[in-house]
Amino acid sequence: MTFNIRGAYHMDGRNVWLCRRGINVRTIRDASPDLIGFQELQRGNLRAYERGLPFYRRLLGPAYENRRPHSYNAIFWDPGRLELLESGGFWLSETPERFSRSWGSRQVRSANWARFRAVPEGVEFIHLNTHLDHVSGEARRRGGRLITRWLEDVRLPVLVTGDFNCNPGTPTYKIFAAAGFSDAHLRAGNPPENTFHRFMGEGYSSSREGRIDWILLRDGVGERWEVRFCRVLRACEPPLYPSDHYPVVAGLALVPGRLTQI
Repeated sequence: MTFNIRGAYHMDGRNVWLCRRGINVRTIRDASPDLIGFQELQRGNLRAYERGLPFYRRLLGPAYENRRPHSYNAIFWDPGRLELLESGGFWLSETPERFSRSWGSRQVRSANWARFRAVPEGVEFIHLNTHLDHVSGEARRRGGRLITRWLEDVRLPVLVTGDFNCNPGTPTYKIFAAAGFSDAHLRAGNPPENTFHRFMGEGYSSSREGRIDWILLRDGVGERWEVRFCRVLRACEPPLYPSDHYPVVAGLALVPGRLTQI
């Protein structure tokens, strides 16, 4: 699952976090993903997940956004299905080793990554989770290049999740495609959809697709990704929504061999 949950400290009227945290947790529990890439997770969200999702282990990763309360591109996983082997993170800037921003980015942005071993199959893969800037196209492109360069020599299968703040077909999307990544939404044969809705649900309209939350896949040397399904989850209890984004969940398997990118 990839899910921009909208941080707990935003003043969102009737969709303030204290009102929607119940439906947010229920949406995640109902989907029951083995692995989640959250964006915009803040301490208030984390407190709700500690109570409502206690069976997950978590990796917050590098803090991002310019000032406190910071957000995290947190990775949650089911320890009965996945074993954490290694983890780290970096900031999307010219100085990725420290808290910083570049290229006209409105906010400090970061990437969080983990290397997992599937239980009991034993296959390993890398999961990287990120949130690109919502204002600067250059920052999105440069951030995408930084991520793909960091992953360039990785021989394991790679899964990238995030809020990319741009649509399929944009230059940022093409950067990932050129680096060998495919789109789980398209691999599953899905039509164009939106994942961002401004707490308006089906009432939100845009002249563009609005699918800014992606699950991207790149095969490894010995294993390839099999996409069994990919769905945009539209759970809601109007006027309450789990977030101003819909979560996206994919059924994935790692199987022997390597698939040509599509």
